[in-house]
Amino acid sequence: MILKKDRTGEGEDKSAVSKEDIMERSESAFAAVVAIAKEARRLNAAPGVYLDESEKPIPRAVKNFVDGKVDYEIEGEAPGKNKKKRGKKSK
Repeated sequence: MILKKDRTGEGEDKSAVSKEDIMERSESAFAAVVAIAKEARRLNAAPGVYLDESEKPIPRAVKNFVDGKVDYEIEGEAPGKNKKKRGKKSK
């Protein structure tokens, strides 16, 4: 799996994941990176259990995230309410 597309458009990997694919599942890039990193650590914690010998944890974690197999929540918020409203602070 690759995270960037071939610039020529030829020989593009079918398993490529775009930034747009990742952002569809997350409210922010930071939250996506944190969720993917936690999933990669979980996959890497028990070698041979979650991954084949040829698999790397980060590409597999990205695929799991995009496929919807990774749930995450922002601390202090209920699951499913990951949007923060931004506005002017009141005095």
